[in-house]
Amino acid sequence: MNFSILDWNIQGKKYYNIRTSFKKIKPALEYINADIICLQEGESILDKLNYYTKIKKYHCIFSHEDKDGVNVILSKFKIISHGEINCPSFIDKCLGEILWANIKIGTKILKLYNCHFEIDGIGPKERAEALEFVLLDSKKHSGPIIICGDFNTTIPAYGWSRKFIRWFHAVPRGSLMLDSATHLKDERYSFIKIAAKEKFKEATDISKTTWAMFSWRWELFHLKLDWFFSRGLKTSPAVLGKYISDHKSILVQCSIK
Repeated sequence: MNFSILDWNIQGKKYYNIRTSFKKIKPALEYINADIICLQEGESILDKLNYYTKIKKYHCIFSHEDKDGVNVILSKFKIISHGEINCPSFIDKCLGEILWANIKIGTKILKLYNCHFEIDGIGPKERAEALEFVLLDSKKHSGPIIICGDFNTTIPAYGWSRKFIRWFHAVPRGSLMLDSATHLKDERYSFIKIAAKEKFKEATDISKTTWAMFSWRWELFHLKLDWFFSRGLKTSPAVLGKYISDHKSILVQCSIK
């Protein structure tokens, strides 16, 4: 059984109350026409999704609406169960919000995690813990699994840009430490290493940037914030979309035996 999945943080920079309207993203959604769509920071379009999902024949679920953003899953396949899990807290911050769904595709059940990890006041150490938390939960499922979303892996390799981002996001010094081999590198390299331990493969080219300054499409620090991990199914190399929000979309063709 073949199917396509689109993963996309659509909102834009919430720091300055900039939102990506449904009018802007709708043409991209219709052109891509993916079987399953995972969106992060989707609160600004929830009032439009009811009509859209009816005419496009999607099943729609979304996380509890709050100030930190809403995750959305749209599926042309039947969603047989779904829920939310919250990662452990660091000080007074939840490390991440995850919307999950069990989706029946042919005779198989796909477990899908749509994730949005915290960016302010935490660093690589805490985001690594959040990813490990999701990986641990995924062991409950014996079938194919996808873990995708905006993981906010913002810390570049050691240098002035690393110092700036640490200051800008108020990252505690101890949060930069992982292990002696990776803690001075770009955060993405420790992330891929953690997922690989549990036999998850990344569909994107991890050297590619997925985030830019919202107004100028400026790929500041060349950061990769968005990921598409899978296990138990075949995936094609991901296709990155153009900037409509401040994130590129990720489109992956998948196959379940």
